[in-house]
Amino acid sequence: MNYRSWIMSLLLPALVLVSVSNSFAASPCFQCHDPALFNGKVTHAPVAKNKCDQCHNPHLAKFDGLLLKQGSQLCFQCHDTFEANVFSKKVVHQPVAEGQCSACHEPHASATSGLLKRSMSELCLTCHNDIDEQPGKSHAPFAKGQCATCHLPHSGDRRALLKADNSAVCLSCHQSSPALRRQHLNRSLDGVDCLECHQPHKSQQVSLLRENLHQPFAEGKCQSCHSRNNDLSLCLSCHEEILTSFNHQFSHRVVGSQTNGCFNCHSPHASRQQGLIKQAPGQACRQCHEGKFERRATSLYVHPDANNCVTCHQLHGSDLPAMRKKDNDSACVDCHERHSNFSHPMGDKALDPRNGQPMNCISCHDPCNGTMFKYNLRGTSDKGLCILCHAGY
Repeated sequence: MNYRSWIMSLLLPALVLVSVSNSFAASPCFQCHDPALFNGKVTHAPVAKNKCDQCHNPHLAKFDGLLLKQGSQLCFQCHDTFEANVFSKKVVHQPVAEGQCSACHEPHASATSGLLKRSMSELCLTCHNDIDEQPGKSHAPFAKGQCATCHLPHSGDRRALLKADNSAVCLSCHQSSPALRRQHLNRSLDGVDCLECHQPHKSQQVSLLRENLHQPFAEGKCQSCHSRNNDLSLCLSCHEEILTSFNHQFSHRVVGSQTNGCFNCHSPHASRQQGLIKQAPGQACRQCHEGKFERRATSLYVHPDANNCVTCHQLHGSDLPAMRKKDNDSACVDCHERHSNFSHPMGDKALDPRNGQPMNCISCHDPCNGTMFKYNLRGTSDKGLCILCHAGY
């Protein structure tokens, strides 16, 4: 670098500051509002150009701060292409969806790029502090506050605003090297859900493994499973009590009998859930029973614990329809004890004319799917429910 260039490199920042200061001085706004409050390493373009009236009305307005519009609607006056793009995605970050741009961004100036209020890590942890409170060793990007290495800040097409599918995100740093493949029995890692076994942020286990480990995996005895046929007999050789459950009148055996259908619900290695379930119990059920979840989402009335299926249902098998833990009435009365005295005839005293079965709670109430009627009734409480059976009245 020659002497002249060196001098200019020193003078240029000073000239910029002088220019901004002069701009502030020229504005009538700064006769009252201290210009120092609007100075920063990064200045919002309207502020730098002395165009306060792009966001504020100088005389009166409907909104605090004499703003022309409220929340994100003000920002989208200029950032209109951003608005169209961000809401075209499947998953929108909650502050964005609620129009709270100022939750993350300063409106005038900031010491951080993107007009962020704080550094990326500090900013994210103001809401997601539960992640930092977890015990254990941190994943390097998380420890360095590099949340944007894996996540998008505004919206995306994947869960948790991931930049790419799980394995693609991970392999962008953890290249599929021979050493990594050896740790995974030389199997291809393409399309693998790395998060099934590994925590993405913090873990007390080696290699950021999840808290619940399959015993052979925890003991490093991979060949106890991987040297055998991958069918139902593999799991039942240790978990033989499950075969008893599968032998009940109603069971998930039809799922388990696939080329080891146990893996539809369970991870063979590690999980955050007890029983090595891949997802939270209700969500694990959703992959097959999507229709019920969709109906709940569009229903006015949903049973409070409806998404925790294991409250009422056995996971593997039962002698009761729908793999219930108890018969209908006793299962309901466990929680709804004050409703145990029925005014309507129940049981063998009254057969449901629609199916010929004894009347029970779910003859009138739908605890699983959700309904459009109060108390999860199958019809209106005036007479719509009653005429389902008593059509002649």
